[in-house]
Amino acid sequence: MTTIAFLVVVYDFGFYTSPSWNRFTESFYPFIFLLFFLTYFFRILFFRQLRTNNWRRYFDYFIGIILFLTSDLGIFDPVYLIEKFPWLRFFETALFYHTLIIFIFSLEISKGTLNLYKIRFNPSLLYAGSFFFLILLGAGLLMLPRSSTVETDLVDAVFTATSAVCVTGLIVVDTATHFTPLGQSVILLLFQLGGLGVMIFTSFFGFFFMGAPSFQNQIFLKDFVNEARMGKIFRTLYKILGFAFLVEITGAAIVYIFQSQPHLGLQTNVWNAVFHSVSAFCNAGFSVFTDGMNDIQNGTYQNFHLHLVIAIMVVLGGIGFPVILNYFTWMKNRFNDNFRKLLRKRSAHRFPHLINVNTRIVSITTIILIVGGTISFWWFERNNLLNGMSFYGAFVTSFFGAVTPRTAGFNTIDTSAMVVPTVLITIFLMWVGASPSSCGGGIKTSTLALAVSNIVSMARGKTRIELFGRHIADENIRRAFAIIILSVLIIGLGVFLLSITDGDLGMKNIVFECFSAFSTVGLSLGITAELSDSGKIIISCLMFIGRIGTLTIVVAFFRKLRSYQYQYPKETIYIN
Repeated sequence: MTTIAFLVVVYDFGFYTSPSWNRFTESFYPFIFLLFFLTYFFRILFFRQLRTNNWRRYFDYFIGIILFLTSDLGIFDPVYLIEKFPWLRFFETALFYHTLIIFIFSLEISKGTLNLYKIRFNPSLLYAGSFFFLILLGAGLLMLPRSSTVETDLVDAVFTATSAVCVTGLIVVDTATHFTPLGQSVILLLFQLGGLGVMIFTSFFGFFFMGAPSFQNQIFLKDFVNEARMGKIFRTLYKILGFAFLVEITGAAIVYIFQSQPHLGLQTNVWNAVFHSVSAFCNAGFSVFTDGMNDIQNGTYQNFHLHLVIAIMVVLGGIGFPVILNYFTWMKNRFNDNFRKLLRKRSAHRFPHLINVNTRIVSITTIILIVGGTISFWWFERNNLLNGMSFYGAFVTSFFGAVTPRTAGFNTIDTSAMVVPTVLITIFLMWVGASPSSCGGGIKTSTLALAVSNIVSMARGKTRIELFGRHIADENIRRAFAIIILSVLIIGLGVFLLSITDGDLGMKNIVFECFSAFSTVGLSLGITAELSDSGKIIISCLMFIGRIGTLTIVVAFFRKLRSYQYQYPKETIYIN
C-alpha cells in the first residue's frame, strides 16, 4: 500500500501530468490516507502494550490524527474549517500530501530494514545490495521527465546515480544545466545517503520510531558504525548523524556568506550553499555550477575564503567518524576534569589511553599527507598554475590541491593543465584516499600507515608491528596488504579495459580516470564526458567497487569457513 502511494507521488513529481490524472489524485490521496489511518488505528488498538516508550506512542497518535483529518470521511466540512482557520489550507496542498506519503514510506522501509537484520544474512552482501538498490532507484528518478532539461539516457542516468551514491563526483553531463532543481535534489539526496551510509540512515530512523533495538539488530550494526559496545550502538548512530548535520548546517551558513551573489536571489543562494556544503562534507565533489569552484560567473573563481571552508569540510568528512567521536570523548573528559579542578574537586576518573591507536595513526597520516601534498603542489605548480597568485591565494590553492584528491573532487584549477609530477602526486593521494568509516574512498590512511610500519619493522628485524605502545594484530596487517593488492588489481583491470574501449583518450588520462573512479574522488583530466557507453559502465563499476570496498565485495560472495582447532607444520617460502 505504501509502495503504491509512493509510486503515485513519484509520477506526480516526475511527469508532466494531464487534467485527468490531477482529478484522479484528488480522490486518491484522501482515500489512501483513510487506509493509512485504519492501519494506524488497528496497530495502536491491538499493539499498544508493546509500546513501552510513551512519546513514541503519542507520536503514533499524532500521525493517526493527521491521517484522520486528511482522509475523506465526510465528518468535517473542509470549506468551513479553512474559512475559520486559513492555515489549514496547507494540509490540502500537494506538498503536504507528498511529504506525508514519503515520510510514511521511509518509515516502513526503515522498519523493513530492521526486520532484515533478524534473518541470517551476509552483512557484506546486504551492505553492497543497499548501495546497488539506491543506485537503481536514483537512476530511475534521474530519468524522470521533470528531472532534466533534456532526456537522460539509461547509461548517463546510471553513471550519474553511481557517482552520487558512491560520492565520487565524476559527471558525463553538466549538473548545472542538464538537471532541473528536482534532478539536482535527487543527486543531493543520493550523495547524502551514500556518504553517510544507507544502512545508518534506515537503522537510525527505524530505531528512533520503533523503540529499543533488538539484540540481532545491534549485532548486525556494530560493524557498520565501528562500535564494540552493544549498548552504545544507537547512541553512536545519533552522534554520527548529529555531527554530520551540524557540520553541514554550519558549513552551509559559512558558504552562503562567502559565495552568495545578489543577482541570484535568496532562495537560489541558500540552495547553492546547502548543496555545496553537503557535497563537501560527504566528499561528493558535485557542484551546481558548470565550472565548480572555478566558476567566474557565480563567484567561486579564486574565492579563496570559500575554497578554504570547502577544504576544511572535506577534511572533516574524510577523517572518519570513529576519530571524531574519539576526540569528542577526549575533549569532554578534559573539560570535566578542568571543571572539577576549577571547583577544587579532585578528578574522579582518569583515562590514560583515551586517544586510541587508530585515532593517532589516522591523524598523523592525514597531517603528513596534507602537509606533504600542499608543499609538493606549491613547489611543482609555483611557475605554472600558481603563477601570479598572492601568497594567501597560492597557499589556499595548494592546500585545496592536497585535500581534494583525498576523495572530494572539487576543482579550483584546470586539472588538465597540471604538470606531470603534480599529476603523479595527485594519483598517489587519490589512491590513499580518506580514513576508515568516513565519507571518502581509497585504500584508507590506516592501510598505508600499517603497510609502511610493516616495512619499517622488517627493516629493523622485528617480528611484529608495535605502535604507540601497542602490538598491532596480524589480522590487521593481512587485511591491509589484501586491500592494497586488490586495489592495484582492480585499477589495473579498469585501465586495461578502458584502454580497449577508449584507448584514443590517452593512457595518462585513462590511468588518472581509473584511480579517480576507484578512490571515489571525482577529479578528471577532462575525458569523462568523452567516454563511450562501455567506458562509462567500466568507470561506474570502479566507483561502485571502490565505495563498497574490495574486501567487502570478496567477503560478500565467498562463504566464510569455520575455524578449525588444528595447525599444519610451518613451511618457509623463498621470496626475492
